[in-house]
Amino acid sequence: MWPSQPPVPFNSVELWEFLFLPSDGRGAMADATADSLRAEIEATKQQVQAERAKGHELRKEMVQAEERQRLRRELDKQRKTLAEEQDTNQWRTQYRRDVDEDRSGPAPRLLAQSSARRETLLIDRFDGETTNCSHRVAKGEYIWKITSMSWVRSMLEQEDLNYVQSKIFQVGGQDFEFAYNPDGGGRIALRYRIFVKVRGGDFVQWGETSTEVLEDEHGCKAFGPDVHDGSSDPAKMGIFGLTHEELLRSEWVEGDILTVKFVLEVRLEGDCESRPLSQGIDIPGPTMSQDNRALWEKGTCSDVEFVVQGYSIQAHSPVLCARSEVFQKQLTVGMQESMSKVVVIEDCDPATFRAFLQFLYTDTFPILTELMAQRLSPCEKTEGFSRIARLQALLAVSHKYEVTRLLRWCESQLCDQLSNSEVSGILCQAHLLEARHLEKACLAFIKEHMLDVIKLPAFAELMRQWPDIMLRIGLFSAGVPDMEAAAALDTFKGNQQTDHKRKREESE
Repeated sequence: MWPSQPPVPFNSVELWEFLFLPSDGRGAMADATADSLRAEIEATKQQVQAERAKGHELRKEMVQAEERQRLRRELDKQRKTLAEEQDTNQWRTQYRRDVDEDRSGPAPRLLAQSSARRETLLIDRFDGETTNCSHRVAKGEYIWKITSMSWVRSMLEQEDLNYVQSKIFQVGGQDFEFAYNPDGGGRIALRYRIFVKVRGGDFVQWGETSTEVLEDEHGCKAFGPDVHDGSSDPAKMGIFGLTHEELLRSEWVEGDILTVKFVLEVRLEGDCESRPLSQGIDIPGPTMSQDNRALWEKGTCSDVEFVVQGYSIQAHSPVLCARSEVFQKQLTVGMQESMSKVVVIEDCDPATFRAFLQFLYTDTFPILTELMAQRLSPCEKTEGFSRIARLQALLAVSHKYEVTRLLRWCESQLCDQLSNSEVSGILCQAHLLEARHLEKACLAFIKEHMLDVIKLPAFAELMRQWPDIMLRIGLFSAGVPDMEAAAALDTFKGNQQTDHKRKREESE
């Protein structure tokens, strides 16, 4: 039933406001009058007009900013043109002086002499030049290692990335970076070569030496043997034509690490350089290294014999004394070897000692790389030798004769070839020889692979025989600074010596 006075009906808008506005909003709307609402509408309209006027002014300012930017670029071009004109005029001024002094020009004074005199002078006159287009070439090398190669594809998928990239490095003022994609993938003139390190060996070039010329406006651009623009595929995709999975199983990935090297030559802007042809004499390169190696291999005028585990090797005492203070004392200070000129070596195998001597004569590493890359002989296999064992033997002999350059090279090579099975033995040797760089690398490797290393017999043997090394591992893993760790080790060794002395006294 309806009441005597039916309620006043309300429209749909009022119903929506009633149903969905919060209670305080319903109260405010209910209290607002039509006049106040009209006033608020007018005020909002004025704000809209103000914002539109502001937007119009901002659009004009944007156009003005773009014009200023265009003018700045135009100014840059004019400044560059000015510098070029100034350089050209400077050359013209010098040329004018040379012509005035008959040093240059179409008719120099040389040609104005009498016929007899001219005939003599023409023989000695300058008649050519050498133009060098590479005198403004900056050269650089950059080595990049990707560790944990087997995780690359998973990491890229997890992080939604296409490739792994190195930090930016510069050559000739230009920015470069390495990028590895497991699926292949002013004016600046550059020439580049890409090398990949083979397992246990040296770097091998991947692809041809390539030259590129591009405009500054090109910005970021990719180069490489398998880089393509999508219109046509290269002959081979991937490093040496290998897929990512094949690469992981190949000789190019060692210990789950891929090592690549980028050799760059970037030509800076500038004209070529010309010099008189008489100055362009072709001077042969140095041959001392090859000559010294040949002298040693032929044994000409040798006066020292090394007997290495029964194997005779000839050498020259002046070279040995110049390269090692230990040899100098051994061969010149009244020791037995200085009289007999025969040195018996029992703690090094013949192949390693030959490589050591070749380094002393040549001061180069390629022969050492060849030794490391050689296949193991049947004798070495039966004696438990390995390529790492060869490096360790070379490290020991270079330490014995205090050849620091070779010692550091061996440390560097061993740092690159650490593995779970070898790290304990290498750490022990590094500790005994005080090879600090190698020792730190071993400690860092053990810290990173602790769960795998501690399960191996070599680590158990390290624990049993070398408690001071175990203390070093613990201090390093705990992040103790080097100075504090050294003090703790000195204290530990002092206590050990005291205990040993006390035990000897008690046994006596």
